[in-house]
Amino acid sequence: TNPSASRRPLSCRAMATPAPSGLSGCLLPVRRSLVHLLDRFLDSFQNVEESVKWASDYNGGLVPVAPCKDVALRVKSGKIPDDLSGAYMRVGPNPYHWPPKKRTHVFDGDGMVHSVRIADGKAVYHCDFLDTPRLQFEKKFGAEWFTRIGEFSGWSGLAKVLLVAGKKNKLAGLAESRASTANTAIGLTPEGKLWALNEGGSPFRFRLDEQGRPVSIGYDTLGGTLQENMSAHPKMDAQTGEIFFHGRVLGKKKFYASRVVDGRMTDQAMLSVHDGFHHDMFITENYVVIVDGSMKFGPEAIVKQKPLWMFEPERKLRFGIWPRSEKKMTPESFQWIEAPEAAEIVHTMFGYDEDRKIILWTPLGRQDDGNETGILGGIGDLKMHRVVIDVAKGSAEIQAVSGSHLKTEFPRVRDDRIGRRARYGYSGLQGAGEFDFVGVLKWDFEECRLVSEIRFPPGVIGGEPVFVPAGEGEDEGYVAMFLWNSKTRESTFALFDFRTLSSEPVVELVVPDHDVPLGFHALWITEEQFQKQLALS
Repeated sequence: TNPSASRRPLSCRAMATPAPSGLSGCLLPVRRSLVHLLDRFLDSFQNVEESVKWASDYNGGLVPVAPCKDVALRVKSGKIPDDLSGAYMRVGPNPYHWPPKKRTHVFDGDGMVHSVRIADGKAVYHCDFLDTPRLQFEKKFGAEWFTRIGEFSGWSGLAKVLLVAGKKNKLAGLAESRASTANTAIGLTPEGKLWALNEGGSPFRFRLDEQGRPVSIGYDTLGGTLQENMSAHPKMDAQTGEIFFHGRVLGKKKFYASRVVDGRMTDQAMLSVHDGFHHDMFITENYVVIVDGSMKFGPEAIVKQKPLWMFEPERKLRFGIWPRSEKKMTPESFQWIEAPEAAEIVHTMFGYDEDRKIILWTPLGRQDDGNETGILGGIGDLKMHRVVIDVAKGSAEIQAVSGSHLKTEFPRVRDDRIGRRARYGYSGLQGAGEFDFVGVLKWDFEECRLVSEIRFPPGVIGGEPVFVPAGEGEDEGYVAMFLWNSKTRESTFALFDFRTLSSEPVVELVVPDHDVPLGFHALWITEEQFQKQLALS
């Protein structure tokens, strides 16, 4: 069933939204109708049903759901810690129009936030769409309008790129940075604002109300200083209050690194990088580091129905390094250091400084010509490595560590250690599929090894492990995540002891009468942070 409450028929009234500059109110509906008709004609050459086979994966673990609120969670095992208070949030794609009438990739859905508010020994679950301008437009339009990733397939996909896709934002009256799904990650700014992020737009601000329900606010322009895209993984330095991020306009060779101070963007350096994937970056106490990997963006792959990014073995992994001691971020102040081999990094785990060297722990993938599925093609399994970047010598070395044989992604470190030093990190242990997280791995940076692991029972799938602090100790706290039992079709929320990493949860809570789809990135905020974001609204 469609998670939307209703779907209006296509009509002039349904399309009556403010006209973009340069288009008269009378001409606008006609132009929209013509583009829509051409788009629907091209849709007729695409296999929509085939594109959503992912909905049957994991026994329906990715099927979109309707919004809900005030669902009291029931204890399945264990007990909620008496002193635990705060909120957990996870965002992911959840198509508003379901079943879709256009080819839809699993990453294409509208952003939906799933939250668990814990207070006074009780836990309550909510979920709701992020009410972005993109979603608002499609609600009024009564149909899917914006181009999906899934549509980039075959000759009709190329025709969409050439004839349709570039017109849609303008006809909807939206700048590119305001047409994002906001479905990838969640961030908490130093001043306490909650962001939903997607690299195709600016950060979309939302808040949690007193009960923990998601409430949309709108795009954050950083006091009018940001009108462009921000990556899904900006780095927040809780000690200095700075935010660092990179951004790009795909296919237009526009890439930049930026700094935010006191809620305003103060620096932006335009950088020359490869036409690669560029999903993440990292910071240390002394450096900001841009990752320029070995993937190559190739629109020509659309016709061949191959991944949009393919591994380029002649393109070595390199890092753009900016010293934080510099007063201004400029292209000339970045030092570029190349690794001795081709490799790709999707998500970094943690970087820190050590004797004028930068140490990066990260899952890393090398060439695999046999892999041509998904978004990234020609790349093998991502496995944990230690990268040593010698700034003085201008060299980088990729080292295997104990545990490098395991497939892992969604790496994290406790958020208050970003830009400083940490002892431990953690990541999701992956099975065969992109969303198939079958356990949790704990890494020791000092001993350079895998410390311990959790493996879920057969059929149980987790996600990104998020640290929930319970004290100042390095590993004093819990790992939180939703779990999906693909055998029983049961959704639960679980806390695991991070110190012991016992496979038995401290508490596991059932989400009654509601499925929680598998999703992307998550965040925990303490009670102090919860109250701070509440006060800002």
